Amino acid sequence: MIYVILSILLIAVAFVVSFCMYMRDKRHARSVHARRPRMEQEIPLYKLCSWIDDEVATRKLYKTTNLSAADLADELGISERRLRHTIFNAYDKTVDEYLQDRRIQAACRLLREPSEMTPDEISHESGFASQAAFHAAFKSAMGQTPEQYRNMTRRQN
Repeated sequence: MIYVILSILLIAVAFVVSFCMYMRDKRHARSVHARRPRMEQEIPLYKLCSWIDDEVATRKLYKTTNLSAADLADELGISERRLRHTIFNAYDKTVDEYLQDRRIQAACRLLREPSEMTPDEISHESGFASQAAFHAAFKSAMGQTPEQYRNMTRRQN
């Protein structure tokens, strides 16, 4: 009987200690968040969106396969929430859809060039994880296969 009472008492003490540690961590997280500079919130949406576009294009961040919103936000030095909010409000898209659009744009540029890069090389250079993913995304976005797009642009030139 005494063992049952001691074990219940021990569980109660463990619960109280873990709850206190949880509350201390929550307070600490709030205080760290409160001390973070508010610079990113002071930038207007259109300027932040333009800056994100420039950074993604200049640094070719879209080339990183399986780039998550958190990774992109870390790379840009802004919060993930602000990144998601900016892209959704500017483009009405998720971060993944935004990155896929940038990859498709890069692929279109490469397909318009006179070089003879293979579709596999173009998919890799554009940041797609595989040639199948590239082909499906390109056809969905452009309404034609990459090879059809390449032939069409060559006929126009």
